[in-house]
Amino acid sequence: MTENVNPTTSVTARHSLDLWLTMWNTDGDIARQICADDFRIRFGVTERDGSTPADAIRTAEDFARYLGWWHEQHPGVVFTSVADAIDGDHGRLLWDVEEGDQRAGGVDVFDFDENGRVRRVWSVGGQRSMRS
Repeated sequence: MTENVNPTTSVTARHSLDLWLTMWNTDGDIARQICADDFRIRFGVTERDGSTPADAIRTAEDFARYLGWWHEQHPGVVFTSVADAIDGDHGRLLWDVEEGDQRAGGVDVFDFDENGRVRRVWSVGGQRSMRS
């Protein structure tokens, strides 16, 4: 078991993780609140057209703008949490995503900064629900 040397990080990281899917579902501006200034995200998938616009994200502000674009490109998509865990300044989130009658799942792996904001995310989606 890993001992958390900074319990404040876990409390504030929990806040960030709890808002992560709310941000994806409703309001990309939440990124400015929960993401570190030097935020980075790496996706294991491309957009429908094969592009990778998220690769250019270098700040929380970039991510907020990206999410605004993403919401326009993917109306009606809903993410739900399946399970999560936080260990000190690291976290994991299993999620499902639904669009119409299609459901798939994925996992996000997080590094949090000393203030509990999201610094790094690695996100991989699959072809089946994480609930199955």
